[in-house]
Amino acid sequence: MEQWLETLEYFNYKCAYCGGTYEVIEHYLPVHVAGTTVSNCVPACLKCNNMKDKQWHDLSYYQNENVLRFIESKGVKIAFHVHLYVAQKREYVALVCQECGSKLDAPGLALEKADAYIEEFLRNTGYAYIA
Repeated sequence: MEQWLETLEYFNYKCAYCGGTYEVIEHYLPVHVAGTTVSNCVPACLKCNNMKDKQWHDLSYYQNENVLRFIESKGVKIAFHVHLYVAQKREYVALVCQECGSKLDAPGLALEKADAYIEEFLRNTGYAYIA
């Protein structure tokens, strides 16, 4: 319990991903991969938790530097590819990593607003934006 309180304090009792209201304990990596140890648990809001449940295999949205620093401070090393997204117009706008092809769908996003959306997405998730 004491370790969980330290985790909550580290994230100021807010969602580790978006800074919203903390509502649930989130397992950063799936339990079957990394277990239920404190090094795999962070506070999350329901929205981020639900989105991550649907995309657990693609952690690009959750590579927030603050979360990674916390997890690595517990002795866990996470290796991943940082995605550089660009907009592509199809029936809808999709953000596609130029390097590996990873795709995030963005229905309702106008192509001309995609660069601003990508910049905000990267800022909110702790990435450095590369223009």
